Amino acid sequence: MSNAGIAPTNWKSDKYDNLIKEAANTIDPAKRTDIFKQAEKILVYDDAVISPGVWRFKNTYVRKYVKNYMSPTFGNLDLKYTYTEGRE
Repeated sequence: MSNAGIAPTNWKSDKYDNLIKEAANTIDPAKRTDIFKQAEKILVYDDAVISPGVWRFKNTYVRKYVKNYMSPTFGNLDLKYTYTEGRE
């Protein structure tokens, strides 16, 4: 849906939303694929709302004395098993 919030652009399209709804209610895989192709064309070519090569990333800097730190690709940061060792 154009208001999904995955890529916050404030873009709205009834035509795109209707195609996504139609695809969700279509059982035939070939027809469903065709509908998704039409929706993708709106996103990438017609309205150029998103670019398929865009993604978010983050830089995390951790001191050498911080051990067992894990930065998840998805989800929340969990420091349950993180500790410090050799800190002066």
